[in-house]
This record gives sequence, structure tokens and C-alpha cells, in this order.
Amino acid sequence: MKFPGKPRHPHPVTGLGTGALALLIPLAVGCASPGNPRPPTLNLSEVVTDLTAERIGSQVQLHWTTPSRTTDRLDVVGNLTAEVCRQINPTSSSAGAWVTVQRLSVHPGPTQTIDPLPQLLTADPAALVAYRIQIFNVAGRSAGPSGQAFAAAGTAPPTIAQLRATATKDGAVIEWLRQTSATPVASTVELDRVISSAPTPEKTHAQSAAKQPLQLTPPKPSEVHLQAGKDLADPGGTLDRTAQKGETYTYTAQRVRSVKLGGHTLELRSPKSIAVTMLLSDTFPPQVPTGLASVPGGTTSADRSIDLSWQPGAETDLAGYIVYRQEINADGQPQGPTIRLNQTPVVGPAFRDLTATPGHRYTYRVTAIDTAGNESQPSADVQEILREP
Repeated sequence: MKFPGKPRHPHPVTGLGTGALALLIPLAVGCASPGNPRPPTLNLSEVVTDLTAERIGSQVQLHWTTPSRTTDRLDVVGNLTAEVCRQINPTSSSAGAWVTVQRLSVHPGPTQTIDPLPQLLTADPAALVAYRIQIFNVAGRSAGPSGQAFAAAGTAPPTIAQLRATATKDGAVIEWLRQTSATPVASTVELDRVISSAPTPEKTHAQSAAKQPLQLTPPKPSEVHLQAGKDLADPGGTLDRTAQKGETYTYTAQRVRSVKLGGHTLELRSPKSIAVTMLLSDTFPPQVPTGLASVPGGTTSADRSIDLSWQPGAETDLAGYIVYRQEINADGQPQGPTIRLNQTPVVGPAFRDLTATPGHRYTYRVTAIDTAGNESQPSADVQEILREP
């Protein structure tokens, strides 16, 4: 006897078959809850962390980086405003209140501004001045002020006047007008030197790799800082021995006063001087050779000679020496033209004249020549006769 199978009934809840129900399970898993909603961002710029202050003349130059991100690590949206605040004697019991000295529109990135000091703060006694920056968003809200940067109030040294540069054999002589005040401000002098020669044409990487020789010496620095008057006495000039012949340089100068205030060593700088430019051309000949001596040399008729020697020069750009000869008579009077014996400079301080004629009397003199072709005045003469063998 066969019993009929159980009839299939719809699911009691959904009214769907078990197969359709199975298809819905993954869909339900995929629609999980998104979690708690996040609060909207306040769009507060991050706090400035690199504020610096530098006293130059009667003003303070402020530099900082305006942040590009918010405290929520998102890009800053909308206009930003920087508020610059100043406080006098911040580390003392008589510290003044923070005063807003400037509000300016800023954009993310390097930012700078100038605080022109009131006359009271540009005269001695010197005092410590603190600055801070606060960045506000378009709604007028801020994440807080920056850390403090310090500068010095007081008398800044005067601007250097009549700066001039002169090329000399030993380098560039830089001179200026000394302070004329009856009570000069104690300061050192700093000079900035920049190479202003015309740059060479740029080459492609392939050209440079194929044709450029291996550079065995470091490249010349484009900017050099020099100092004069380290004992706080204004020397009125200095010699730049590091300047190289053939280069064109531009110089500027500043006086720098150093003070200690509230545990900080600070500088009060004068404005930079008017720039001067000079070509350190090599037009200076080497020193005249000294100690020229002669002696007949050789032992046979084939190697008879007159040997010369002298004191070597110390110039770093010395190329060598040129030897001159002139025949003279028994009375020491010239008897013919002066002849240059070597077309290529002699490197060492010695020369052998193998062209002298036995029985003839000669006058010899020597000059020094540098790599730029500058030739010195001749040395003192020396006379010699090559005896008959």
C-alpha cells in the first residue's frame, strides 16, 4: 500500500519556498548596519608649529607655514585668517598682556609678515618680545595659538653705508663707512657673497653623462657668509681671501648686535646694505724672481752650458718662468737683441742654456708668469761667460 508524499506548503512566515529563502540570506548579510554616525568636521586648521621671528632694523620679520590640514586630518576648506599677537617681557613678573598687532588673510603654505615696532620698542633698554600666531577658519574658530617665537626690542645697529669692493692680488677687499655716532652700537659685520657670473647652458642628461669629465673637486658654493669685527670693533673693511680670480661676485653687508634676554640669545640686525658687484679679474703678475745665479756647466765640448738657478715663487697660480739672454761686450754694454730662450714656461727654478757660444759673455734675467698670462718684472741681471774648452 503506497502512501502519498507530504504536500509542499509555503513557508509559514514568508510565503516563499525554501529555495527562495536561501537566496535572501546573503542579501541580508550584505546590508549590515553602518555603525554610529560621525560628527561633522569643525574645519579647524592645525596649529602652527614653525613660527620664527627676526629683528631687522625697526621691524620684526615673522615666518611660518600655514597648515593645509585640519585637526581631523582633512584638507582645509574656505578662507583662513592669521592673527599675530605680541607680548613684552613674557618671562618676567611684569609681563604685558598679549596684544593683537595684525590680522591677515592667509593660504596654506609658507607665509610671512612684518611687524613694524612702535618707537618705544626700537630704543634701549633691550627687552624680550614674544610672538604667537593663531589661524582662524571662515567661521572664526581656531584650534589654538602656536608656540612662542622670540625677538629683541631695543636699538638696532645702523645700516652699512658706502659698501665697495676692490680686486687685489690676495682677493677681494670689501670696505664700508665706519659708524660715525659718538656712541656706536657694538656689533659685528656679516657679509653675504653670491656668485653672479652668467650660468653655463644646460645640457641633457645624455650629454652630461657622455661628455662631462669626472668632477674631482666639489662645486663652488653659490652663497658664502663672511664675518668681520669679531671683537665687536667695526674694522671698516675686510679681505675675502676665498674669492677666486675670474669670478663675478655680489656682496651685501649687515651689522649684527647680540643680546641675552630671558635666557635667550637674540640678534638685532641692521637692514642689508646696497649690493655691490665686482669682477675679480686676474691682472696681477707674480712676484719678481730673486736669487738668480749662474755657473758654467758641462765637462766636454758637447755638453758645454751655462746653468741658472733662482728662488722659487709661492703663488698658487704660478705657471713657471721665462729666461731671457742678451750678449754683451767686454765693457758690459749690450751687443745685440734680448732673446727669450724658452717658449714654454720652465716649471722649476732652474734652466740650462745649451745654446751659449764659448768665449761670449751674456746677461741673463728671469721673469715669473702665471696661468692667466700675467708676467712679472724681470729679476736682477746676472752675467756669465762660457769659456773656451
